[in-house]
Amino acid sequence: MNPLPPAIPPVTPARRGDRDPRCQFDPATALVSAAQMQRLEEEIFAAGMPVAALMEKVGLAAFAQLRQDFPHAQRIGILCGTGHNGGDGLVVGRELRLAQRSVKVWLGKPDLKPLTAEHARYLRALGAEFVERVEALADCDLLIDALFGIGLNRPLGDPWAEAVEWANGSGIPILSLDLPSGLNDQTGEIWGCCIRASYTYALGLWKRGLWQEAALPWVGRLRRLDFGIPPWAWPEVEVPQVLLHPWPHFPPDPPLDTHKYRQGSLLLVAGSTTYAGAAVLAGLGSRASGVGMVTLAVPAELKGLVHSALPEVLVHAWEGIPSLLAEKPFQAVAVGPGVGETRRLLLEILLQDWAGIPWVIDADGLNALAEIGVERLPEHRIQAILTPHLGEFRRLFPHLPLSDRMEAAQRAAAQSGAVVVLKGARTVIASPTGECWVNPESTPALARGGSGDVLTGLIGGLVARRRAQLGQSMGIAELLSCACAGVWWHAQAAIHLAGERGLTGVDPAHLAEHLPKALRILRQQKPT
Repeated sequence: MNPLPPAIPPVTPARRGDRDPRCQFDPATALVSAAQMQRLEEEIFAAGMPVAALMEKVGLAAFAQLRQDFPHAQRIGILCGTGHNGGDGLVVGRELRLAQRSVKVWLGKPDLKPLTAEHARYLRALGAEFVERVEALADCDLLIDALFGIGLNRPLGDPWAEAVEWANGSGIPILSLDLPSGLNDQTGEIWGCCIRASYTYALGLWKRGLWQEAALPWVGRLRRLDFGIPPWAWPEVEVPQVLLHPWPHFPPDPPLDTHKYRQGSLLLVAGSTTYAGAAVLAGLGSRASGVGMVTLAVPAELKGLVHSALPEVLVHAWEGIPSLLAEKPFQAVAVGPGVGETRRLLLEILLQDWAGIPWVIDADGLNALAEIGVERLPEHRIQAILTPHLGEFRRLFPHLPLSDRMEAAQRAAAQSGAVVVLKGARTVIASPTGECWVNPESTPALARGGSGDVLTGLIGGLVARRRAQLGQSMGIAELLSCACAGVWWHAQAAIHLAGERGLTGVDPAHLAEHLPKALRILRQQKPT
C-alpha cells in the first residue's frame, strides 16, 4: 500500500505591514489576481468613482500610449466584446476618430452592456465603420483586442474563437487591452485559443498571468497604464512582484578601508571527473560576485585544473571537507554543480557540521536532497537557497502542481523553509515568509549547460559578501535579496552579451567573464 503524500502547505498571504520594507506594495511592480483587481475596483466605485469616469481614464491612457507605440497606424480595427473591456476599446476608437484616423469596429454580439452601447452609438456618429464580418478588418494596419478582460474562466466559443483565429493569422499587429483575449489571468495558460498580441497594456495593475512563463508566446511587449489607484484600495496582503527595481537587493558597495576577510568567504563544493568544468564555471561565477575569498572542494584529481583556471582560489580535496569548517570561517557554502554520483554522501557530510552557515544548493545537490528528503533542511535548521530547473523541481516537490509557477514556488518555499529559485524564462524567486518575485527579462541564450553553475557561484558569493557585512546574523529576507540580485544580474549580463556576440556567443565562460562589465553598464543606466 502506497503511503499518502505529504500534505502540501497552503500559501498563507502575509499582511503587508509585517513584511520587509522592500516588499511593501508598489503599484508599479505588484502582480494581482483577477479577484483582487475586481475587489479593488469595487472599493473605488463604492467610494464614488463613476464607472464611466474610470473607463474614460483607461481609454485616454491607452490612446496616449498607442500613439507612442504605433505612431504610423492610420487604419485601426477594433475587435469589440460586449462588456467593459469592449467599452475601453471604443473609447480608444473615439479618440482615434477625433485624431482623424480611420476606425472599423467588429462587434461579436449585439447585446452590449449599457455603457459600452453608449460608446458604440457615439463612435458611429463620429463616422466609424461597424462591420459584420471580421475579415472586413483585413485592410487595417493595427488591430485592438478589446474582447475580454479579466475574469474569463472558460474556453472561447464562436464567434470569438473564429475572430481570434483570423486575427492571429492576419499578420496585422495586435494591441490587447488588459489581457490578450483567451489568456488565463492567473496561470498564463490559454483557454483553448488566445490572441497573440504584439503589445499588451495592463490596466491599473499587472495581472499575474501576464508574467507567467506560459504567457510569453501571447503577451508581446508589456506596458502598464496607471489610472490612479488610491493607497486605501491596495490589497492588504502580500502579492507577487515583478523585479523591476533590483538595486535595493544588492549588497552595499564595500567601504574604502575593507579587506578580503571582510568581503566574505565562500566554500564551493562542486565538480567530478565527468563534470570537471562545473567546478570551474561555479568558481568563475563566484569570482564575479566580488566575494573576498573562495575555497573549492573538488576531487583530488581536479585540483590542477582548478588552480590553472582560478589561480586565486584555494583548492581542497573532498576528503578534507569535515576539517574545513574548523580551519576556515566561511560565510556561505554552495554545493551541487557537477558533483555526480557522490552527491548524497557529500550532502550527508555537510549536513553533519555545516548547519550554521547559509547554503546555496543546485544541480546534483538538489538531486541528493530529493533522495534524502527536502524536509531535512528545516530539521537541521539550515537556511538555504534552492535553485532548481523544472525537472529538479519536480523531483524535489513531486506533489506540487506546476500550472501556476508562482504558486508552486511559494508552496515549495513554505514546505522546505528555503528560498526557492524556480529557474526558467520567467524565473520565480519565493521566500517561506510569503514574498515572491518574478524576474522580468531573460534570453534563450541561457539555455546552455553550465549557465546554472555560473549562477550558483554568483549567488553563493553574494550571500557570503552580505553575511560578512552583517556580522554573522543573516535572515531569510537577506537570502531572498541575494537570490533576487543574482538572478537579475545573471539574466541581464546574458542579454547584454547576446547583444555583443549573438545568441550562440553566450557560453557560460564568457557569461561569467561578462558579469562585472554588465553590472558597470547597468549601474550607469540606473535611474537616479
